[in-house]
Amino acid sequence: MKKTLSFLLLLLFFSNISFSQDLTKVDKIMYSYNGITSIKELSERIDYDFKTDIEKVRAIYTWIALNIEYDYFPSKLLKSPELFVFNNDGDLKRIKQRKIRQAAQKTFKTKKGVCIGFAYLFHNICNLINIKSELIYGYTRTSADRIGIIPEEKNHVWNAVKINNEWILMDVTFGSGYLYKNVWQRHLNLEYFNVKRSKLRLTHFPADIKWHTFLNQKPLKEFCYAPLYKKGFQKNKLEVLAPKSGKIVTSNNNRIHIKLKKTDKIKDVKYLFSSNYKIHNAQIINKEAFSSIYLKPPKKNTTLHIYVNNELSLEYKVKVN
Repeated sequence: MKKTLSFLLLLLFFSNISFSQDLTKVDKIMYSYNGITSIKELSERIDYDFKTDIEKVRAIYTWIALNIEYDYFPSKLLKSPELFVFNNDGDLKRIKQRKIRQAAQKTFKTKKGVCIGFAYLFHNICNLINIKSELIYGYTRTSADRIGIIPEEKNHVWNAVKINNEWILMDVTFGSGYLYKNVWQRHLNLEYFNVKRSKLRLTHFPADIKWHTFLNQKPLKEFCYAPLYKKGFQKNKLEVLAPKSGKIVTSNNNRIHIKLKKTDKIKDVKYLFSSNYKIHNAQIINKEAFSSIYLKPPKKNTTLHIYVNNELSLEYKVKVN
């Protein structure tokens, strides 16, 4: 019995490795996709080249991330709702699908777009190769300036696809690069392909109750008032015990106190304020269940950036009385 169990565990282990390697092979193949002239040609080639749905979805994600540039200076990320005239639900569905196809076509043709173009193009290709896909509209926070501000309009859209009767989430906009000194840097980031729900709910808030529940997301106000969680937060498996609010009120005489759940991963903590950008070492006091991080206060209102093990992990707004 033990031998059989060991064999099954070993088989599962190698199956997982094989699965991962297969998707890596998909990425390599997508680098060779040159001279694609239409969405139809792209979808047909992906459908022909890959056997499983997960491979096809990975191919769509990677191609878009490699070939579509984020338009950093759009007039508006998501346009205001349009007025549609329709006779029945079927008419409305067809109108919406046509709008999605038109936006996807524009993104493909210009090789540039914002989140709606990335998500619509992804959705359109999935539909063409008969993979169940849904668009998720909602909110994201990428700047500490937005802490404490509840959005009046949705500002982001991403995707869900159904593979083997299970929904998986992805955000190809976040997976295509990052902003550096107001210049978009194209960089394939696979962390947002089949992204973990625990990671996505730190930065994404679905407006639809179905996806809000699926993501196990907190209420909108709590989401908007939380600190800004950055890459190092997940990487170092951090958990904030206090302050839960992303707004810190202090004075020139009081040190800032950040309390984190204790973990062996907290080796080094540094911080800086956007008002002067000088890097400081934080004082770390480890207790049985938590770690207390003490920081010298700034002289004026600013943004606090906390680095754990040299990875940007948390951002707060700081008000000095």
